[in-house]
Amino acid sequence: MRVVVDLTKCEGYAQCAFLAPEAFRMVGDEALMFDPAPPDELQEKVLRAAAACPVQALQVDMADLPTPPPTATVSADGDDRLRHEGRIVIVGASLAGLKAAEQLRAEGFTGKLTMIGDEPEEPYDRPPLSKQVQTGWAASADTTLPRRRDIAADWKLGVAATGLDLEHNFVTLADGQHVGFDRLLIATGVRARPWFVPEEAGLDGVFTIRTRADATGLRERLMAEPRRVLVIGSGFTGSEMASVCVELGIPVTVAEAGPAGRGAGRGDRPDRGGHHARARRRPAGQHEGRLAAG
Repeated sequence: MRVVVDLTKCEGYAQCAFLAPEAFRMVGDEALMFDPAPPDELQEKVLRAAAACPVQALQVDMADLPTPPPTATVSADGDDRLRHEGRIVIVGASLAGLKAAEQLRAEGFTGKLTMIGDEPEEPYDRPPLSKQVQTGWAASADTTLPRRRDIAADWKLGVAATGLDLEHNFVTLADGQHVGFDRLLIATGVRARPWFVPEEAGLDGVFTIRTRADATGLRERLMAEPRRVLVIGSGFTGSEMASVCVELGIPVTVAEAGPAGRGAGRGDRPDRGGHHARARRRPAGQHEGRLAAG
């Protein structure tokens, strides 16, 4: 069983923590932590918690349940041929790409669907990498995204898309493959910004956090109890990492280029969970200790 919480929807009502406390818990007033891979014996509780969420922010893996029939739609003959015989390629095998693929199948697309991603793993949830994984509540390998249905895709993982030929309708991959398409969706998302001096970015103790491998490496170093952590960037990820450091008892400094933390919106606040307010803040340019770039 897989669980994911849409943190852009979560309002901190804590119904899930009340109904399934083994899988969900609140940290402070609003910060929700959850187990992305709860044991199967909690399935009934987790499903009840998902159903009770007032804003429907919880999604549970439904791929092993009977596939619901596709949504009936009216289309022209050309669209109908594409729906049943077409080739759709999605570049970006993460949350957006997976959701698009599921929606295509839900709306009756039965043609060939190809998913291309530069990471070797199937789509996984990234928010837990900077919280649950770092506190040890979940392993990075347990963050695979839940499925609403089987998307019956041809997965091309661990190889980046490097070129696009719109005249002949194919995507070029890093290994030289050409993948033809009738329709193309680019859902590649963003990358973590590395430290701007490559030689310094490669120093021991300098991290970015974007992938499972990043999260695993950072977790290992935090468990080694560094003397101080410097987090550059006070957005969602940076604030979460500052909170983790305080929770683990590690002194932490947050550096931000702006006059105040960027995590000022709901669900992305510097004081979220009651921990960030105890992290030291400095303007960017005042550095100390090892770097953990958020």
